[in-house]
Amino acid sequence: MTRNSLALLLALAMGSAYAAADYFTDSVPAKADGVPLAYVGKDSTAATALTLTAKPDGGDAIGYLPKDSRVHVLLADDHGNHLVRTDYGITGWAQKGENLEAGNEVFPPLETVKERFNDFDLATIHYNPQLGKKQDSNYYFDENNKPVAGKAPADAGDDVFDRHLLLETALKPGGAPYNLAYVDVAVNDLSYIALSAKGDGLPAYEDEQALPADITIPGNGYIYSESGNASAYYFPVREKWIIKGKEMQAAAQPFYYLGLASTYHGQWHEEDDKPAENRAVPAQLLDRMGDSKVVAEIAPGSKITLLLAKQDLCGYDNAPADCNDAAWLLIQTADGKTGWLKVDYRQNDVPNLDKIHGFAG
Repeated sequence: MTRNSLALLLALAMGSAYAAADYFTDSVPAKADGVPLAYVGKDSTAATALTLTAKPDGGDAIGYLPKDSRVHVLLADDHGNHLVRTDYGITGWAQKGENLEAGNEVFPPLETVKERFNDFDLATIHYNPQLGKKQDSNYYFDENNKPVAGKAPADAGDDVFDRHLLLETALKPGGAPYNLAYVDVAVNDLSYIALSAKGDGLPAYEDEQALPADITIPGNGYIYSESGNASAYYFPVREKWIIKGKEMQAAAQPFYYLGLASTYHGQWHEEDDKPAENRAVPAQLLDRMGDSKVVAEIAPGSKITLLLAKQDLCGYDNAPADCNDAAWLLIQTADGKTGWLKVDYRQNDVPNLDKIHGFAG
């Protein structure tokens, strides 16, 4: 090898290392080695303003972090890009620069209003007290979808649900005000928060938009939600929403952050009319998404951590042409090994994991 060749290689290596150093105050791997994505899992601080994007090389902006913000580095790819998450749990690929329109991911001090029944929290809204104020009134929509003040009478019918107005707030300084009400549909996992533009009277039925029962409105123009067990995915998700007209659009996160303690119970097997059974079969973790090298095995009964998830929901306008509803989970074993596991509930055999379910779609 010539001196010039060696110098070039050293320059390239140092360039990647400095690229990571320019982004974060702590040392993190410059890039993945031998795999497309390598798990980092390190807390750090933004050394510069960072914009989070949907793709490693840019794409739609998801949010931004000011310089000196806390940041958690999740993955490094083989090109030197880094996937990070915010304190709330929104993920994106870190790019230098401050995109103010994408929303500051560092939230101000927030207050909380809840809908409770006995000792249970049915709905939770964290909000910016500079923009919002608590409410406490009831209304419902009659059989003609006309709003009526007060609680619905007992004989109103099974399709008439009470709405308890909890909060009036703008989404950002100078923004239009919105009403947020808890909608009690009698089944807790199906109850939701109704968002509607504030008008002179009660909200109109056609203006109502449904949100999960755990949301955060920090005042940056966006709404954040945690789905819990009511997720359309195989796993609970944290989402970031923007209102466009009368529609809610979710930010296109490249992965969903989970950070959940779980247990692998074995392989759930279903076949035709035979009784379903759990089989004591170990799960194999792979070094990448797709058929590849096995890096670890998980025995039934093992405690694990669900780190990240990726899944395309089929049947939606933005679903890819090759969509199949399968999910990929990044899992960390008790001894610190990490690898990818495919979960596809359309198959006869599927990993049996706590906090993962088969109700996607």
